[in-house]
Formats: sequence, C-alpha cells, structure tokens
Amino acid sequence: MGADPLRRPEVLRLPTVAFVSPKGGAGKTTASMLLALGLVEQGHKVAMIDADPNKPLVHWASLPGRPNAISVHAAPFEMDLPDALREANGKKPDWIILDTEGSARVGLSFTAVKPDLVITPLASSALEALQALKMAEIVGNAEKKLRRPIKHACLLTRLPAAVRPKSLKGIVEQLRINNIAILPTGIIEKEAFRMIFALGGDLATLEKNGVYGVGQARTIAHTYVNAVKEFMGLLAPKEAEPAMAPASQPQAIEGRLG
Repeated sequence: MGADPLRRPEVLRLPTVAFVSPKGGAGKTTASMLLALGLVEQGHKVAMIDADPNKPLVHWASLPGRPNAISVHAAPFEMDLPDALREANGKKPDWIILDTEGSARVGLSFTAVKPDLVITPLASSALEALQALKMAEIVGNAEKKLRRPIKHACLLTRLPAAVRPKSLKGIVEQLRINNIAILPTGIIEKEAFRMIFALGGDLATLEKNGVYGVGQARTIAHTYVNAVKEFMGLLAPKEAEPAMAPASQPQAIEGRLG
C-alpha cells in the first residue's frame, strides 16, 4: 500500500480552516467564501472543500468568473472527503478551507482534514451562543483523538450596519466565561456578500456589475483575513487591522463591531 498523500509533511504545513455551524442560517458559507476571496486578493491560492450536502460552494464555482486561484472540491458525504482532499492537495494550494455542516459527522470531518482552526459563525443570538459551546466540546474531543491542538474561535455574522453594544454583551460574556475566543471582525450584512452567490466571481466581478458597497465589503474582507491570520499565529499583531482582542475584553470587541 502506498503512502497516504494526506500525511505528507508539505500537506500538513498548509494552513487549514474549517467553518462549522450546528445551526443553519448563520452565514457559514458566506464567511468561508469571504475568507477565500480575501486570501486570493492577498496573493494566496486556496482550495475549498464543500462538505455541505447542499453544495453551495459547488454552485458558486459553476457560475462564471471563478478566480483561477480558487478551486472547489465537493464532498457532500463522509465517504467523499478523502477524494476531495486528494484533489484539493493536487492543486498545490497555500490554504485549505473546509465548509461543512454541524451534524454529528463533523467530528469525522475533523479527523480527515485535521484543521488548524475551526471557526463557528454566530448570527448574534443567545441560542447560537449555546451552539458555539456545543462546537467547542466537539473541537475538544477532536483534539484528544488527533493528539494535537486545534484553535477554535467564533465569528459574529449577519450584523446590521449599526450594532448596539448591548445586543452583543450577553453573547460575548457567555463565550468569555467558557473561554471561547471571538474574532474581533464581524461580518456585516452587505448586498455584495449576497450577490457573490447570485452572480459568481469575486469582488471585482461585483464591481463590474455595479453592485453597491463593494469597497466596504473589500475592507471588511481584508480586516477579517488579517484577523484570522493573526489568530493562527501567521501575522504579527501590529500588522492586523484591528489587533486581536481576547474574549475577556467584551467591551473592546463590542466597540469594534459597533
């Protein structure tokens, strides 16, 4: 039997991020797509594994304008993950992004993909904060099984343009008490983010089609990518915009998202 290509040292060095949400409608796929597009704009090559049975990324990739630096590999069922990973690694990416549902099989996905970071998108509700606690437990179990650390952070998504700090205080406090980190850059509701899945392509494609707010969307993407890089230890704090704040500073996080 030949060597497993997923265990090659050069593969293990690839930054790998998994987006998981136990609850639908939290903006999981938008968050994964935005990270990919932001990384490409910074000169990186990205392979995306679509492990959502609804295959939203596969649909996006079928539309015109997909950047050559992004490849999408379908894995709608657990048995599809090994082939999808081999295809993704064959593209020689700089990053691998996994978009998967939050079902019971997510732990098996972690075992196969071995993510460095798991991001749980939250649509700013107390109920979803409870789901984040559940995901933290799943990540902890995966760490024990893989015998390696896995970073875990929550990402506030689908935020209105004007956010009152009080609307986030309870969520931030609950996550802080449970030692769950929050990325300081939330994903604000933008027409541009919705239109990516309608028109295809990237942010430049949206600009050509006259979609409103692309400039602001690009700024959000840039800040978000840098926040992820810093959280993973791939970017010096002074290079990130804004600098990361621990979840023990809810006022600072709320201020940045407000």
